Amino acid sequence: YFIQSNLSSVTMTLSTVQSTVAHIQCSKTKTVGRFGSLLGYLPFLLTLLIGGGIVVCYCMAVGNGHVEAAFPYISDTGTFPPESCVFTLFMNLAGVVAIAIFTLRYLHVVQYNRGCSEAVRRINTAALIVGYISAFGIMVVGAFQETNQLTVHVIGAMMAFIGGTIYMVLIASLGFRRDVNFGVDERYYAKARMIMAVISAVSFIISMSSSIVAWYQYVPHDPGSDSIIWKKKDKGYNIHLVATAFEWVM
Repeated sequence: YFIQSNLSSVTMTLSTVQSTVAHIQCSKTKTVGRFGSLLGYLPFLLTLLIGGGIVVCYCMAVGNGHVEAAFPYISDTGTFPPESCVFTLFMNLAGVVAIAIFTLRYLHVVQYNRGCSEAVRRINTAALIVGYISAFGIMVVGAFQETNQLTVHVIGAMMAFIGGTIYMVLIASLGFRRDVNFGVDERYYAKARMIMAVISAVSFIISMSSSIVAWYQYVPHDPGSDSIIWKKKDKGYNIHLVATAFEWVM
């Protein structure tokens, strides 16, 4: 009777432990699930940081008379203080969030495609590296204003724009492949990404070429005026406006 009683107690204890472990695992699963669902909002946060940051700096720069209201270069809106401080803050935060997004996307592909082909692994790895370069470029643009370090600023901008476009192409190419599993149908998303990549690439080419032509044509109407604040009477202003408009499209 004593042994049976002890065995009964042990069984009840084990049952309690198993129930507790199951409850903890269930709680962890729910917590991870909630956290995972929150991670889905990171792209919206990135859009808010970049888009919102640019709009805030634009309003500050126009209000302070640092740029013209009609499509200045995005970099011009974050060149002079106090808007340069805000621009740096938003771009650094955006870079960190972008790194998190690129990492999660990489891990998502790995998780659903453990037995995938070598080509898929290479494309996924290349997308991660290019994404990191693009995110670092965003932070470089924010940290090095064009009036302080123009060369570094331009290099950062090239990393951000070109890297971001290549990243969209690589991720879209994975979405078109039939041997890649994402857990959901990615074909429509892949088409949207490819369209955005094409728009970004075309805008980049038009903006860069127009910008070069505008600088060659630039002659200020008022001698000694700042080239950051282009005036309608300045020679090359129209082509300059084309360059800046397409930069905003990017």
